[in-house]
Amino acid sequence: MVMTRRKEPAAPPARDRAKPTEDNGRLGKLRGNIRDILSELRKVTWPTREETRNLTIVVVGISATIGILLGGLDALLAFLYRLVNPI
Repeated sequence: MVMTRRKEPAAPPARDRAKPTEDNGRLGKLRGNIRDILSELRKVTWPTREETRNLTIVVVGISATIGILLGGLDALLAFLYRLVNPI
């Protein structure tokens, strides 16, 4: 006989927005948007300082490598062009 886990009932969904303000004009909408933005920013998983440093090093390294490769390709093509079309 296989024992299955009993699922817990799902929690009721949390309300994303706080109570609407009485001021439904532009200022009220702006406050609602700012509240929503702050709520979303709290959900973000921010990288640690070490992760940020490591990823920055990777991006700089890849950018430098691609820059060197493109510079070398440009120099090679310029050299070949000068061979074909001497001035």
